[in-house]
Amino acid sequence: MFCLTTRPRIALRLIVIAGFALCGVDVDAAEADSAPADPVIERQPGESGAAKRDAPIATPPDATESPRTPRISESRPVPLQEVAVTGSRLTPAEAQSSQDVRIYDRPRIERSGQSTVTDFLNTLPEVSLNSMESTNLATTVRLRGAVRGSVLVLINGRRSQAVTGGAANNGFFDLNMIPLSMVERIEVLPTGSSAVYGGDALAGVVNIILRSNFTGAEANGGYKWARNTDEKLFSVGGGWKVDDLSMSIMASYSHRSSLNGKDRDITANPDMRRFGGPNLGTAPFGAPATVFSTSGNLPGLNSSFAAVPRGSSGVGMAPSDFAATAGAQNTGSFTSYSDAIADSPRKGLLFNANYRLGSTVELFAELLASEYRLNSAFTPPFLQLTTVPASNAFNPFGVNVRVSGVVQGAEQFGRQTFEEEFVRPLVGGRGKVHEWEWEVTALTSRDMGSSALYGQSPNTTALNAALASSNPRTALNPFVDGPMGSPALLASIYSNAGIVTNFEATSNIVNGFVRGPLLKLPAGPLNAVLGTEYEKSNFERGFEASRSNKALFAELRVPLLAGTDDAGAKREVLAVQGGARYDKYGDFGSKATWQTGVELRPVERLLLRGTHATAFKPPTLYNLAVPPSVGAISVSDPRQNGATVVATGAFGGNPLLDPTTGTSSTLGAVWSPPQARGLNASLTWWQLRIDNAISLPNPQFIVDNENLYPGRVTRGSNGEITSINYSYVNFGTMRQEGIDAALDWTIGTSVGQFTPAIAATYMTKYEGSSTPGAPSVDRLSRANNDLNFAPQWKGIASLGWNPGRAFNLWVAGRYIGRYTDFTPPRTIGDVWYLDATLQVALEPALNLDKGKLGGLKLLVSGTNLTDKLPPYSTYFRGYDVSNYDLVGRTIFVRLQLQL
Repeated sequence: MFCLTTRPRIALRLIVIAGFALCGVDVDAAEADSAPADPVIERQPGESGAAKRDAPIATPPDATESPRTPRISESRPVPLQEVAVTGSRLTPAEAQSSQDVRIYDRPRIERSGQSTVTDFLNTLPEVSLNSMESTNLATTVRLRGAVRGSVLVLINGRRSQAVTGGAANNGFFDLNMIPLSMVERIEVLPTGSSAVYGGDALAGVVNIILRSNFTGAEANGGYKWARNTDEKLFSVGGGWKVDDLSMSIMASYSHRSSLNGKDRDITANPDMRRFGGPNLGTAPFGAPATVFSTSGNLPGLNSSFAAVPRGSSGVGMAPSDFAATAGAQNTGSFTSYSDAIADSPRKGLLFNANYRLGSTVELFAELLASEYRLNSAFTPPFLQLTTVPASNAFNPFGVNVRVSGVVQGAEQFGRQTFEEEFVRPLVGGRGKVHEWEWEVTALTSRDMGSSALYGQSPNTTALNAALASSNPRTALNPFVDGPMGSPALLASIYSNAGIVTNFEATSNIVNGFVRGPLLKLPAGPLNAVLGTEYEKSNFERGFEASRSNKALFAELRVPLLAGTDDAGAKREVLAVQGGARYDKYGDFGSKATWQTGVELRPVERLLLRGTHATAFKPPTLYNLAVPPSVGAISVSDPRQNGATVVATGAFGGNPLLDPTTGTSSTLGAVWSPPQARGLNASLTWWQLRIDNAISLPNPQFIVDNENLYPGRVTRGSNGEITSINYSYVNFGTMRQEGIDAALDWTIGTSVGQFTPAIAATYMTKYEGSSTPGAPSVDRLSRANNDLNFAPQWKGIASLGWNPGRAFNLWVAGRYIGRYTDFTPPRTIGDVWYLDATLQVALEPALNLDKGKLGGLKLLVSGTNLTDKLPPYSTYFRGYDVSNYDLVGRTIFVRLQLQL
């Protein structure tokens, strides 16, 4: 199934064999599957973002399972202790804490109608900008508009490598590594949390909890389609338990077809005048080509350029054949040739095992393995003012000319491939000694793969020979409206191996902690967590670099005041919580971070809370060690009265980089009024500041501020610039502020249960500079070419209706606020997307006996049901990729079977 190295292959084969044996085990969990939904859980905290903790929160799946998952055997061993893993390792004393954690459970994820982790996250209000494979190949998540790479991705509450090899130049973990079908829930903490998790939790944490500990067998199949593209998805799983041992295994496969730019109007034709914009087409992508003179006018014409006539045979032509097109150009764009969505097969495997040793010790293991491949049409081979000698067999002008245009007939050679494998085995143990609990885990997280571009670097010798050839059989013909040569000739020029990049990233992580009460206070126990972590990372991408990190961390929770609730029971009124961590890296040095939070409950069911945290992101191994790239650059030298000089420029890694730092603060309230049963409301003001960001500086800025960058500008004996080093530097500050609001209500009526919900993020500030030399600018609702901006508003409003056991309907509207386009004063945004999902339990719907169809369920989802497609944008692609996509309306039909 996976193209892995020998040892992982053997391990996976053994697991697969065991899994197929387990799938045949029949365990009766049907009662739990068809029971009426718990109204507390059905409020769907993920929809409102209110971070309700009515269900067990963020517990490693090897320890416990959300009550939303009914397939767990009632007779399995009781976990030693739930471990809250999003925002804190302390066990929460109340359902809510000082941290504003948003929980999106499996039913909420399924209702979204999305099929990848990234696509689901892109629908959330706190995720300000989309992440798309068409722009970065790998995908990520950006919370509240924070800079790319500022969010730490956890799997089951634990770190993996912070940066995968395929995303190294962008500095983030590729979410494509995690199949959505294997996700139990996703928890989002949109504030920095380095004091708990260390580096990379700069502006938030996304914790992905995987499925585990289910019994019996299940299978899922789905088909999703939109105009000109579709996706097929399958998954199977089985779980088994005997005595103190439980195991589960899941496998998934999906295949998404490509969506080409020509299949959407906004990218098929670069002439945006039909949308009120300019013609974005350029001559290098014109088909047929355009001919230019080397000097003066073309022979026999009154213009220095002329378009190749449409329908031209390119044979026996004369200058007079170009009279009608003199002064005109054939233009086009790469977007009409490129795939906006790549053809993508994906595979995944998940294995879990738990073994209980007596009543105080539990051993556990898990393995996640995945593989995916992107194969897409890319920029076609093209000519750009390429000289066609007079000797060319088809040159009608008798002199050397220049030609720009797509090499027709060679488009299929312009391709891009990207493939990546991910393997993450983990083993651990947990136990209890008196009132203290302990846990130790060890894992290896590794990804490897390659990316390749084809058709971008022609065989120069073969190309020049074909352009100069006087033999029609071996000459390239740029004057034809059609293939410029025979398939064999074009292949000899453009079917070379391409530009191939291989990569591999590995992290070995050992983590251990103890947790328990230090002493008893009048208001409750003073609980603490003490722990340590060691990580060894290695990275290869045309070079090799490694680092180690040792860390100590601690957390305390101090209850200061207690009272009584309406029933006379003791309840907490005031508590403070804090954490600190010290990280010592083997390359750039050490970093200490801290965070604190306060919880005040002046009355029952009302929580006032606040937090403040410091965080950091270490320079990645790519930032530190990527070899320099060298080329000629042109700058103006202020020491030479602004004279333009051409010098050697070099950019690459910088071993002297410091970490990016951040601070975040929140103030908020959570209210569940007793007068309105099932109503939950939350309001959170937040502030984020990121400093010392790592970026590539502008060479001109270095020259203009030479005294700030000693040694980066080299001058000859005459004072003239000879070289400029514009490698990575620490520069840039971003400041963001805003308000998150959420409201959800579970209402029982005679016609069923209704669950209205609304959640929104309203940003009040976003400003800063991300590039050395650039001024600090207002980025709030103002699109910026560095894609560091955010619309002021993003929200979702939904309504669920559950009339009984057989049916469940959910309808949602997603909103993106109006914002200024990349070229003011044009505005875009202010758009609603309509989604809906109908779930049908077929046995009660057809009035069949329970178990007759194996608990078969049908889900029909639609996203963007009104088929909203991107409007024209002045972004170079013709539309804003950060807030729109080209897919349009999708329909997703799924069948779920549980035995």
